[in-house]
Amino acid sequence: MGDFDTFDKLIPLDPDLPSLSYQAHEQVPVYIPWTRKSLALGTGIDISSGSSPGDVGNLTLRPSAFDSKFNNVSLVFEPTNATNSFRQAESSSTASSYDHMDAKFRVSASCGFIGASVQGEFAKTVSENRDSNKVSLQASLRVGRIGFSVCPGLSSEALALLRKSPSDFDRTYGQYFAAALFIGADTTTFLSTSSSMNLRSEMKKIEVKAKILWIKVTVYKENSESESASSAYDVTYDGFDTLSAYQHHARATDATGYAALKLEAAKNLSGGIGLVERVKEVLKSLGLDDKETMVITEKQLQGVFNSGAVAEVMFLPYAGLRDYAAATTSTMPLASQLEKELS
Repeated sequence: MGDFDTFDKLIPLDPDLPSLSYQAHEQVPVYIPWTRKSLALGTGIDISSGSSPGDVGNLTLRPSAFDSKFNNVSLVFEPTNATNSFRQAESSSTASSYDHMDAKFRVSASCGFIGASVQGEFAKTVSENRDSNKVSLQASLRVGRIGFSVCPGLSSEALALLRKSPSDFDRTYGQYFAAALFIGADTTTFLSTSSSMNLRSEMKKIEVKAKILWIKVTVYKENSESESASSAYDVTYDGFDTLSAYQHHARATDATGYAALKLEAAKNLSGGIGLVERVKEVLKSLGLDDKETMVITEKQLQGVFNSGAVAEVMFLPYAGLRDYAAATTSTMPLASQLEKELS
């Protein structure tokens, strides 16, 4: 029975929901979408509370278990092979909302310590959407990461507690620690309806408007095509943009409301079209180059958080560190593998 009880706790009832308990059990990296809230690398996090099926948990921060002096350890911005994706999703089911969002967005909604997350609010709203027809355009960009120059060592106090009681270590410092900040941004423009409206066609019109807005045409004329008096309105718009901390929800039931909804959606979509340029401009304003590795200052780090350019934080398990493995006489392969994530 014990094995089945453990299985039930680890595997969510809804396969589209992330199970942090399962990730922690497997000791794999955990990625949490972020906000503008500052976070010191090395900070611990308690994942143990996410134990019920389908529950991402009530995650809480813990003190860092690392040596506070961080001797010979710097923070480094390292460009990565820029990954830029622009994807359209369509669905025709009341229960298909997960096609239009990253499962990780649900995790951020449970992280009270990071404040209101535009991804989390978007995920909450869209997951409750019961319209039968849905379409979305999603843009995502990662250009680099900020992490330690070398993996720091655990403090003498943390090591002493770990040798005495690993469970006490977990309660004090958590099971994971903040290992790296991934730099970039995410944005999604989502439409839904249960009417006979052709959402794909409507999204194409909005995309045209968005491209016009992005090239900074200041005088914008609404499409002059007339709407039939019998046109069916009942359209929902949801959108978010992590770089501008934007999240919006609206529903239109008449022509005037729909015109305003389309313009709102086009403005958000234009930000997604220009995501690469926007992120590069932010980095440039902070003295960072998306093609150059460099040591960063505390002022630059704070600027990165304030700008909204921290798209997500990677947390790694303490159990993957050599210090932890040596103190608990664990095997070393996991430590070697996970410390590569920091190098």
